[in-house]
Amino acid sequence: MLPYAAWLSWVIPLVGSLFVPLFFRLGKKVGEWYSVAVVSVAAVFSISMIPDAWGGAAQVIRVPWLPLGGDAWVEASILIDPLSVMMASIATGVGALIILYSVGYMAHEEGLPRYYFFMLFFIGGMTGLVMAENFLQLYIFWEIVGLCSYGLISFYYRRKEATHAGIKAFVTTRVGDAAMLIGILLLFTTLGTFNYFEVGERLREALTAGNIGVGFVLLSMLLIFGGAVGKSAQFPLHVWLPDAMEGPTPVSALIHAATMVKAGVYLVARLILTVIPFEAFSPAMLAEWYATIALIGGFTAFMAATMGLVSNDIKRVIAYSTISQLALMFAALGMASEVGWFGGIFHLLSHSIFKALLFLAAGAVIHAVHTNNLDEMGGLRRYMPITFWTSLIGVLALSGVPPLSGFWSKDILIESALEAGNIPVYLLMVGASILTFIYSLRWLYKVFLAPPSPHIAEHGAHEAPKVMTIPLIILAGLTLVVGFFEPLLGDYTGIHVAGPSMLTYLSSAAILLVGGGVGYLFYIGGMVRPEQVRATPIGGALHKLLVNRYYIDDIYYKVFVDGFDRLSSILLRFVELRVIDGFNYAISKATAAAVQVFRNIQTGESNINLSGFIIGIAILLLLFISLILG
Repeated sequence: MLPYAAWLSWVIPLVGSLFVPLFFRLGKKVGEWYSVAVVSVAAVFSISMIPDAWGGAAQVIRVPWLPLGGDAWVEASILIDPLSVMMASIATGVGALIILYSVGYMAHEEGLPRYYFFMLFFIGGMTGLVMAENFLQLYIFWEIVGLCSYGLISFYYRRKEATHAGIKAFVTTRVGDAAMLIGILLLFTTLGTFNYFEVGERLREALTAGNIGVGFVLLSMLLIFGGAVGKSAQFPLHVWLPDAMEGPTPVSALIHAATMVKAGVYLVARLILTVIPFEAFSPAMLAEWYATIALIGGFTAFMAATMGLVSNDIKRVIAYSTISQLALMFAALGMASEVGWFGGIFHLLSHSIFKALLFLAAGAVIHAVHTNNLDEMGGLRRYMPITFWTSLIGVLALSGVPPLSGFWSKDILIESALEAGNIPVYLLMVGASILTFIYSLRWLYKVFLAPPSPHIAEHGAHEAPKVMTIPLIILAGLTLVVGFFEPLLGDYTGIHVAGPSMLTYLSSAAILLVGGGVGYLFYIGGMVRPEQVRATPIGGALHKLLVNRYYIDDIYYKVFVDGFDRLSSILLRFVELRVIDGFNYAISKATAAAVQVFRNIQTGESNINLSGFIIGIAILLLLFISLILG
């Protein structure tokens, strides 16, 4: 690796972000290309670590950081292994392409120093998160990532929807983060260390000695998993991610492809690989933990895919897809096997590439037609050929069409469920994959293949500038080839899995036939119109349910927003009437009583008052004379 690459890969974007305003003072172009250069240099340092992690090699670098008293220290520690280096390369490599794309997409926006500051800080925070080798560092970077997401989702702060979405993301993810912090502190207070490897070793020793039970391990792991549920937008904390589309499109691409939402999947994969590895903590010992991950993943994958069927926002469809695809990764990790772990990580890699591609393609469309509404698009294939062909590659990869990357990684996910014999989760994964193909074809048709809408007919469209299409072409090229690198990824991680079984291939064929067939009937071929289904009582009710996102958001608002407002109102009335007003009334009554006492010695008659005055003077004189005579 390059010298100090393990540190500089995340220090460069973190520190470099602080100088963004200074470079923008030298000129807009200077600031933009400075930002591109900073992340590109960080990407070079990240990628340079790949040879050092090859074959599953791992090394830890530790330096004293925070004194605990005596000779005890909390150490700043960096972990160089296949998982951390792969994640750092994704964060900085894909991040660099997104920053380059931003030069074109954000060219006419205000507040660019603020935008690029948060983008660089975001990438640095995510890279620091995955390179950390202890829970304390992890949590600090975890919160940096959350702060940056808030700032970027709320970038258009003059729009109420954007500020609301930023607050919603920040508050929702804090729920999971609170659980995660409790889990980390529980481990530290019991084991006396934050370091991953030491936590794993001391957990084993404490279990062997009988100092703790399996229940303690389950509880701490479930609490930490809560943080993953929030960051990766899994049920029931999934509600923030669709609204996060209010931010600029490059922000959406960065969140979905390279940074924030991948943190939860990384965390679970890291726990399995380093803290509670299979050889030390058997899957049977932690069966409830794995089952929780698998069930939440399977359910979220299917639920999010259903909502993607009805959304008319070009970015929200892809956002629901992200929730669903992340859930598939969780479901595979929950299978408690090397196949599931490898499949989850492989799909994370391929998803990072084709999801960045799809978001940046959506941004190119929005940049050209100035609307997010799918119903106001159509016919863009003729106007935007580069965006169309790259989008087609992204859609086919997302849908799992061979030989694109999504096909190879999705098959391993399905294989992991079949190998584990988890039929309910297997069915949810297959169902989610079928729906993915349907809504992906719907998205492609409405944007590029449908007859042009009146909006397009009136305003026309144009291809995006080269600074935006070049990242699209690079990502499309990677999407075409990365699936063939599965054996190479096995060599890199040191984990080789057998090829998918015949049942997995049959499952994939069924997904493509059913999903592709339904998508063709409803959209490409136009043989059945969606309006006909919505006109039926069942279809109409189902459509309303999905459009309203299963009313989960409404329930949350009723309970946590409106309910909190009502509770606050009751508490405020109590404080105002009983505490503040009661205190005021008590003071007034005490004052009145005191006045009543003094009123008895104040007659209002001058003779009596003058007599009292003279008596007082006489007393003072007597005291003065007595003091002199001593």
